Amino acid sequence: MTKLKTILKRARTILVRFFFALFTLYFFGAIYYNGPLGAGSFCNVALALLWLGLIIYLVRSKLSKKKKYGAIFATFIVVVIPWSMIPASNDRDWQAEFAETSWVEVDGDTLTFHQCRNFIHSKDGSAEQWETRTHHLSKLKGIDLFFDAFGGEVLAHPIVSFDFGDEGRLCLSVETRREKGESFSTIGGLYKMFDLQYIFGSEEDLVGVRTNIRNEPVFLYRLVYRPEHCRAFLMECIDTANDLHKNPRFYNVISANCTTSYRAQTPKNKRNDFNWRMLINGYFDSYLYEHKAFVTAGLSFDDYNQQAKINKAANSVTERSQFSSAIREGRVGF
Repeated sequence: MTKLKTILKRARTILVRFFFALFTLYFFGAIYYNGPLGAGSFCNVALALLWLGLIIYLVRSKLSKKKKYGAIFATFIVVVIPWSMIPASNDRDWQAEFAETSWVEVDGDTLTFHQCRNFIHSKDGSAEQWETRTHHLSKLKGIDLFFDAFGGEVLAHPIVSFDFGDEGRLCLSVETRREKGESFSTIGGLYKMFDLQYIFGSEEDLVGVRTNIRNEPVFLYRLVYRPEHCRAFLMECIDTANDLHKNPRFYNVISANCTTSYRAQTPKNKRNDFNWRMLINGYFDSYLYEHKAFVTAGLSFDDYNQQAKINKAANSVTERSQFSSAIREGRVGF
């Protein structure tokens, strides 16, 4: 019994130290990314190191346990309270592609999408175009998934495309809304570095910029959702987009990223259990394949994935209006 108590005591000590180190590291990052002197600036680095030095000093001090724990708690609170009060905002100096927030008017069967992005991209730059588009919910017959494997096997960016039949297609991309001078940061996404943005737009823009300008490997899959499930999913996305238009929220690489956000929009009775591949989402396409979410015609995952890559077709398009049809030609499910 004495030996068991010793083991449990050591296990508890290890666990407490682990979580203490984890929280210390996290709030060191909070000062670095969200401190008052500029994200990632030399001054924020100095402030974070000063705070960390104070934590180490208190841990090593010869104060009584009560005073030591109280001082450490106060040192954490000094960071936690102001950090928790940092607000999300729609009013910042945004990069051009994030300048507008999409929102949707719903009038019975008619959906009017405002501030849809339809930039014209070239090697020399991008011509800005924000449009209003009208679609009918009853016309929605399917959803396609574009899978941008920009981070190799580790990170990817999924984009959904709603197929309205003869009314065309409309994409939705869940993104980090970035200010001028900012670039995407996975670690920064753990903090309040980026706002969350739902961008409705054209395939020629949201997909074409990735295949033709950034040269990122993009794959196209046809989802097996029935029309009624597609409509429920779209309406959930619209509700979130409209809420973000009025009430901005922060992006979070764990709880509100480009993959977990889509899961949140899926009706609860159709939602799969959470899986680690939703976070390390470069593997998310294999997860969906295993759960029979794609129209595969019986192909193995490797064969299916190989035929799903659209970069060559996208780069061969000469008429912008032919982009959507060209990238689907000859692929399974289309």
